[in-house]
Amino acid sequence: MLLAQQISTTTAQPRGEARRHAVMLVGHGSLRLGSGASMIRLAGHLRAAGAAPITQAAFLNYTRPSVAEGVARCIARGAETITVLPYFLVPGWFVTSALPKQLRACQLAHPGVPIAQAAPLGDHPALARLVAQRAAEASQRHWQRPPPPHTALLMIAHGSPDGRNNRPIYQVAERVRASGKFAHVAVCFMDLNAPSIGAAVEAAVGDGARRVVAVPYFLQMGNHVAEDLPQLVGEAGARFPHTPVVLAEHLGYDRALLGPLADRAAEVQRIRSEIKIEK
Repeated sequence: MLLAQQISTTTAQPRGEARRHAVMLVGHGSLRLGSGASMIRLAGHLRAAGAAPITQAAFLNYTRPSVAEGVARCIARGAETITVLPYFLVPGWFVTSALPKQLRACQLAHPGVPIAQAAPLGDHPALARLVAQRAAEASQRHWQRPPPPHTALLMIAHGSPDGRNNRPIYQVAERVRASGKFAHVAVCFMDLNAPSIGAAVEAAVGDGARRVVAVPYFLQMGNHVAEDLPQLVGEAGARFPHTPVVLAEHLGYDRALLGPLADRAAEVQRIRSEIKIEK
Protein backbone atom coordinates (compact mmCIF):
# COMPACT_ATOMS: atom_id res chain seq x y z
CA MET A 1 0.00 0.00 0.00
CA LEU A 2 1.44 3.34 -1.06
CA LEU A 3 0.60 6.22 1.20
CA ALA A 4 0.84 8.72 -1.62
CA GLN A 5 -1.70 6.78 -3.65
CA GLN A 6 -4.02 6.44 -0.68
CA ILE A 7 -3.91 10.13 0.14
CA SER A 8 -4.37 11.24 -3.45
CA THR A 9 -7.68 9.37 -3.71
CA THR A 10 -9.31 11.58 -1.07
CA THR A 11 -11.69 14.20 -2.38
CA ALA A 12 -11.11 17.11 0.00
CA GLN A 13 -8.56 19.80 -0.74
CA PRO A 14 -6.75 21.92 1.86
CA ARG A 15 -8.72 25.02 2.85
CA GLY A 16 -5.79 26.99 4.17
CA GLU A 17 -2.42 26.52 5.74
CA ALA A 18 -3.60 25.44 9.20
CA ARG A 19 -5.94 22.50 8.91
CA ARG A 20 -7.06 20.94 12.17
CA HIS A 21 -5.37 17.57 12.19
CA ALA A 22 -6.12 14.36 14.09
CA VAL A 23 -3.97 11.32 14.77
CA MET A 24 -5.80 8.08 15.53
CA LEU A 25 -4.08 4.97 16.90
CA VAL A 26 -5.74 1.71 15.89
CA GLY A 27 -4.98 -1.52 17.72
CA HIS A 28 -6.18 -5.07 17.26
CA GLY A 29 -8.57 -5.19 20.20
CA SER A 30 -9.11 -8.08 22.61
CA LEU A 31 -11.78 -9.85 24.60
CA ARG A 32 -9.52 -9.33 27.62
CA LEU A 33 -10.70 -6.35 29.63
CA GLY A 34 -8.23 -3.46 29.66
CA SER A 35 -5.86 -4.92 27.08
CA GLY A 36 -5.82 -1.66 25.09
CA ALA A 37 -5.09 0.60 28.04
CA SER A 38 -1.46 1.21 27.07
CA MET A 39 -2.42 2.36 23.57
CA ILE A 40 -5.09 4.70 24.95
CA ARG A 41 -2.52 6.26 27.31
CA LEU A 42 -0.07 6.73 24.44
CA ALA A 43 -2.74 8.47 22.36
CA GLY A 44 -3.15 11.01 25.15
CA HIS A 45 0.60 11.52 25.43
CA LEU A 46 0.87 12.09 21.67
CA ARG A 47 -1.55 15.00 21.98
CA ALA A 48 0.37 16.42 24.95
CA ALA A 49 3.62 16.09 22.98
CA GLY A 50 2.18 18.15 20.11
CA ALA A 51 1.86 15.39 17.51
CA ALA A 52 -1.65 16.66 16.70
CA PRO A 53 -4.31 18.82 18.34
CA ILE A 54 -6.69 15.85 18.27
CA THR A 55 -5.74 12.28 19.15
CA GLN A 56 -7.96 9.24 19.41
CA ALA A 57 -7.67 5.50 20.07
CA ALA A 58 -9.75 2.87 18.26
CA PHE A 59 -9.79 -0.88 17.69
CA LEU A 60 -10.29 -3.26 14.80
CA ASN A 61 -12.02 -5.99 16.79
CA TYR A 62 -13.80 -6.72 20.06
CA THR A 63 -13.01 -3.44 21.82
CA ARG A 64 -14.68 -0.06 21.40
CA PRO A 65 -14.52 2.49 20.00
CA SER A 66 -14.42 0.84 16.59
CA VAL A 67 -12.48 2.38 13.71
CA ALA A 68 -15.65 4.01 12.35
CA GLU A 69 -16.53 5.35 15.80
CA GLY A 70 -13.01 6.68 16.25
CA VAL A 71 -13.10 8.54 12.94
CA ALA A 72 -16.49 10.00 13.79
CA ARG A 73 -15.19 11.19 17.16
CA CYS A 74 -12.21 12.90 15.50
CA ILE A 75 -14.51 14.72 13.08
CA ALA A 76 -16.92 15.69 15.85
CA ARG A 77 -13.98 17.34 17.62
CA GLY A 78 -13.17 19.37 14.52
CA ALA A 79 -10.69 17.23 12.59
CA GLU A 80 -10.21 18.25 8.97
CA THR A 81 -7.54 15.64 8.20
CA ILE A 82 -6.89 12.31 9.93
CA THR A 83 -3.74 10.20 10.06
CA VAL A 84 -4.34 6.64 11.21
CA LEU A 85 -1.44 4.97 13.01
CA PRO A 86 -1.63 1.16 13.01
CA TYR A 87 -0.58 0.12 16.51
CA PHE A 88 1.07 -2.99 15.12
CA LEU A 89 4.66 -4.16 14.88
CA VAL A 90 4.63 -5.71 11.40
CA PRO A 91 2.73 -5.21 8.10
CA GLY A 92 0.55 -8.29 8.45
CA TRP A 93 -3.00 -8.92 7.26
CA PHE A 94 -4.62 -6.57 9.77
CA VAL A 95 -2.45 -3.67 8.57
CA THR A 96 -2.52 -4.38 4.85
CA SER A 97 -6.09 -5.65 4.43
CA ALA A 98 -8.44 -5.37 7.42
CA LEU A 99 -7.64 -1.79 8.42
CA PRO A 100 -7.53 -0.32 4.88
CA LYS A 101 -10.93 -1.91 4.16
CA GLN A 102 -12.47 -0.21 7.19
CA LEU A 103 -10.79 3.09 6.36
CA ARG A 104 -12.15 3.01 2.81
CA ALA A 105 -15.64 2.74 4.28
CA CYS A 106 -14.88 5.64 6.62
CA GLN A 107 -13.63 7.74 3.72
CA LEU A 108 -16.83 7.13 1.79
CA ALA A 109 -18.85 8.13 4.85
CA HIS A 110 -16.78 11.32 5.33
CA PRO A 111 -15.59 12.38 1.84
CA GLY A 112 -14.65 15.88 2.97
CA VAL A 113 -12.05 14.72 5.52
CA PRO A 114 -8.91 13.12 4.04
CA ILE A 115 -7.95 9.94 5.90
CA ALA A 116 -4.48 8.45 5.44
CA GLN A 117 -2.95 5.33 6.94
CA ALA A 118 0.63 5.37 8.18
CA ALA A 119 3.05 2.45 8.29
CA PRO A 120 3.24 0.15 11.33
CA LEU A 121 6.07 0.52 13.83
CA GLY A 122 8.22 -1.88 11.80
CA ASP A 123 11.95 -1.83 12.51
CA HIS A 124 12.15 1.56 14.22
CA PRO A 125 15.42 1.73 16.24
CA ALA A 126 13.55 2.57 19.44
CA LEU A 127 12.03 -0.92 19.44
CA ALA A 128 15.45 -2.57 19.81
CA ARG A 129 16.21 -0.36 22.79
CA LEU A 130 12.87 -1.23 24.37
CA VAL A 131 13.42 -4.97 23.88
CA ALA A 132 16.83 -4.71 25.56
CA GLN A 133 15.27 -2.68 28.36
CA ARG A 134 12.60 -5.31 29.02
CA ALA A 135 15.30 -8.00 29.18
CA ALA A 136 17.40 -5.90 31.56
CA GLU A 137 14.37 -5.32 33.81
CA ALA A 138 13.70 -9.08 33.94
CA SER A 139 17.35 -9.73 34.78
CA GLN A 140 17.22 -7.21 37.59
CA ARG A 141 14.10 -8.82 39.03
CA HIS A 142 15.43 -12.37 38.89
CA TRP A 143 19.16 -11.94 39.45
CA GLN A 144 19.37 -8.44 40.97
CA ARG A 145 21.82 -7.33 38.31
CA PRO A 146 22.04 -6.43 34.61
CA PRO A 147 22.13 -9.38 32.21
CA PRO A 148 25.11 -11.47 33.30
CA PRO A 149 27.58 -12.94 30.81
CA HIS A 150 26.32 -15.89 28.79
CA THR A 151 22.75 -14.57 28.87
CA ALA A 152 20.60 -15.27 25.80
CA LEU A 153 17.73 -13.03 24.72
CA LEU A 154 14.82 -14.51 22.81
CA MET A 155 12.25 -12.29 21.11
CA ILE A 156 8.95 -14.17 21.01
CA ALA A 157 6.67 -13.00 18.21
CA HIS A 158 3.23 -14.23 17.26
CA GLY A 159 4.06 -15.40 13.75
CA SER A 160 2.44 -14.74 10.39
CA PRO A 161 1.08 -16.92 7.56
CA ASP A 162 3.34 -14.85 5.29
CA GLY A 163 6.83 -15.13 6.71
CA ARG A 164 7.92 -12.01 4.84
CA ASN A 165 5.94 -9.96 7.35
CA ASN A 166 8.44 -10.98 10.01
CA ARG A 167 11.36 -9.18 8.39
CA PRO A 168 11.10 -6.11 10.66
CA ILE A 169 11.32 -8.39 13.70
CA TYR A 170 14.61 -9.85 12.49
CA GLN A 171 15.90 -6.34 11.82
CA VAL A 172 15.07 -5.32 15.38
CA ALA A 173 16.78 -8.46 16.67
CA GLU A 174 19.88 -7.60 14.66
CA ARG A 175 20.03 -4.20 16.33
CA VAL A 176 19.78 -5.84 19.75
CA ARG A 177 22.53 -8.27 18.76
CA ALA A 178 24.73 -5.41 17.58
CA SER A 179 24.49 -3.77 21.00
CA GLY A 180 26.70 -6.54 22.37
CA LYS A 181 24.70 -6.80 25.62
CA PHE A 182 23.68 -10.42 25.13
CA ALA A 183 25.67 -13.51 24.25
CA HIS A 184 22.93 -14.88 22.03
CA VAL A 185 19.96 -13.12 20.40
CA ALA A 186 17.29 -14.95 18.43
CA VAL A 187 13.72 -14.63 17.20
CA CYS A 188 11.17 -17.37 17.81
CA PHE A 189 7.45 -17.72 17.32
CA MET A 190 4.42 -18.70 19.29
CA ASP A 191 2.70 -20.03 16.18
CA LEU A 192 2.81 -20.32 12.39
CA ASN A 193 6.58 -19.87 11.90
CA ALA A 194 9.80 -21.56 12.99
CA PRO A 195 11.66 -21.79 15.25
CA SER A 196 9.26 -22.53 18.05
CA ILE A 197 9.92 -21.29 21.57
CA GLY A 198 11.16 -24.71 22.64
CA ALA A 199 13.51 -25.00 19.67
CA ALA A 200 14.90 -21.51 20.30
CA VAL A 201 15.59 -22.27 23.98
CA GLU A 202 17.32 -25.48 22.96
CA ALA A 203 19.47 -23.61 20.42
CA ALA A 204 20.42 -20.96 22.98
CA VAL A 205 21.48 -23.59 25.51
CA GLY A 206 23.41 -25.39 22.80
CA ASP A 207 25.17 -22.13 22.02
CA GLY A 208 26.43 -21.91 25.59
CA ALA A 209 23.76 -19.76 27.24
CA ARG A 210 23.63 -20.14 31.01
CA ARG A 211 20.52 -17.99 31.36
CA VAL A 212 17.72 -17.20 28.93
CA VAL A 213 15.47 -14.13 28.98
CA ALA A 214 12.40 -14.38 26.76
CA VAL A 215 10.83 -11.05 25.75
CA PRO A 216 7.26 -11.22 24.40
CA TYR A 217 7.36 -9.08 21.26
CA PHE A 218 3.77 -7.95 21.72
CA LEU A 219 2.38 -4.47 22.24
CA GLN A 220 -0.74 -5.24 24.25
CA MET A 221 -1.77 -7.50 27.11
CA GLY A 222 -4.02 -9.93 25.31
CA ASN A 223 -4.61 -13.58 26.14
CA HIS A 224 -1.45 -14.66 24.31
CA VAL A 225 0.71 -12.60 26.65
CA ALA A 226 -1.32 -13.21 29.80
CA GLU A 227 -1.96 -16.94 29.41
CA ASP A 228 -0.33 -18.69 26.45
CA LEU A 229 3.24 -17.44 26.67
CA PRO A 230 3.79 -18.15 30.39
CA GLN A 231 2.72 -21.74 29.76
CA LEU A 232 4.83 -22.19 26.60
CA VAL A 233 7.95 -20.61 28.10
CA GLY A 234 7.49 -22.64 31.30
CA GLU A 235 7.27 -25.86 29.31
CA ALA A 236 10.36 -24.97 27.29
CA GLY A 237 12.36 -24.06 30.38
CA ALA A 238 11.39 -27.27 32.19
CA ARG A 239 13.46 -29.21 29.66
CA PHE A 240 16.62 -27.46 30.86
CA PRO A 241 16.53 -27.43 34.68
CA HIS A 242 20.11 -26.17 34.95
CA THR A 243 19.51 -23.16 32.67
CA PRO A 244 17.06 -20.60 34.08
CA VAL A 245 14.54 -19.39 31.52
CA VAL A 246 12.66 -16.28 32.62
CA LEU A 247 9.81 -14.46 30.93
CA ALA A 248 10.15 -10.68 30.67
CA GLU A 249 7.34 -8.16 30.39
CA HIS A 250 5.89 -7.53 26.93
CA LEU A 251 6.55 -4.17 25.27
CA GLY A 252 3.35 -2.79 26.78
CA TYR A 253 3.13 0.81 27.87
CA ASP A 254 6.31 2.81 27.54
CA ARG A 255 6.84 6.43 26.60
CA ALA A 256 9.70 5.24 24.40
CA LEU A 257 7.00 4.29 21.87
CA LEU A 258 5.99 7.91 21.42
CA GLY A 259 8.97 8.61 19.18
CA PRO A 260 8.21 5.80 16.69
CA LEU A 261 4.52 6.74 16.60
CA ALA A 262 5.30 10.42 16.03
CA ASP A 263 7.78 9.49 13.28
CA ARG A 264 5.19 7.39 11.45
CA ALA A 265 2.67 10.23 11.65
CA ALA A 266 5.26 12.73 10.38
CA GLU A 267 5.98 10.51 7.37
CA VAL A 268 2.35 10.83 6.28
CA GLN A 269 2.38 14.59 6.78
CA ARG A 270 5.50 14.87 4.61
CA ILE A 271 3.76 12.95 1.83
CA ARG A 272 0.72 15.21 2.15
CA SER A 273 2.97 18.24 1.77
CA GLU A 274 4.74 16.78 -1.25
CA ILE A 275 1.43 16.03 -2.98
CA LYS A 276 0.20 19.57 -2.30
CA ILE A 277 3.42 21.00 -3.76
CA GLU A 278 3.16 18.82 -6.86
CA LYS A 279 -0.40 20.00 -7.46
